[in-house]
Amino acid sequence: MSTERARFGRVRDRVMESDLVRLLLAPGLGIGWVLLFLFLPMTVIVVISFSVPGDFGNVIYEFTLANYERFWEADVYKNIIFESLVYGVVVTLLALPLGYTVGYFLGRSKTDWKWVLLGLVVLQYWVPFIIRTYAWIIVLSNNGVLNQLLLDIGVIGSPLDIMYTDYSMILGLTVSLLPFMILPVYVSVSTIEEDQIHAAKTLGATDFRAFREITLPQSLPGIVSGILFVFIISAGAFLAPTLLGGPSTRMIAPVIETVFILDFNWPFAAALSLIYFGIIGVLLYLFTRRVDLEEALETGVA
Repeated sequence: MSTERARFGRVRDRVMESDLVRLLLAPGLGIGWVLLFLFLPMTVIVVISFSVPGDFGNVIYEFTLANYERFWEADVYKNIIFESLVYGVVVTLLALPLGYTVGYFLGRSKTDWKWVLLGLVVLQYWVPFIIRTYAWIIVLSNNGVLNQLLLDIGVIGSPLDIMYTDYSMILGLTVSLLPFMILPVYVSVSTIEEDQIHAAKTLGATDFRAFREITLPQSLPGIVSGILFVFIISAGAFLAPTLLGGPSTRMIAPVIETVFILDFNWPFAAALSLIYFGIIGVLLYLFTRRVDLEEALETGVA
């Protein structure tokens, strides 16, 4: 028994002396989780995307470029991706001023109710997203809360056709994703020292100029983070376009789901996923280069 323990100890010491093992263990087990739950699934998707679809969802692992050629030759999928990106931009542009206003107010507020207000911001995430999405159907349908309210106060004479349109989907996404804009802005604004703003006003700066030259630059990290969060989630949304959108609403996530589940074409669905993933990655890279993310973060902690 002692011999086996000694042998095990020598093997363990030899393994721990390996530079590769030390590199993997240096940041802790986090890198292992990343490899297991990110790179491994992505590798499987890449392999499947270059495979041949079989019957009833089976995958024939024969290398082919047919799935990517199909995307390149069919304009419909390019248009759907373009529309998905447009919806993502629209939702982000709507969420930015609304989220910044609320985040700025919470960050600068000295009221004792601030933590209650912050709790209300994140309260909706105690409810599953699908339930919150269904709630919008109750609010926006022809017999819903909004139409009944407008009818009761005499603003409209007949119900508005809001539900199952692009507007209902955009509204649902914008409201649902507002906390992803509010909270990063709140964190950035709350770290700004009040003495800097008072000093600027003492030197003759107006409220707007103090905001423009002090508050806005130092809150830029929160703005950038909020934009990234909202755009990524909204451009790849699935439930909102499926439950709130109309027949003309086309986004890539429901299309991938249809190709995957209804068409049983796993390789093409995997190819669409990777193509969209690559496009989002390129856009985010260009965005961060444009706004100089490193400089923004340095400004926020300066």
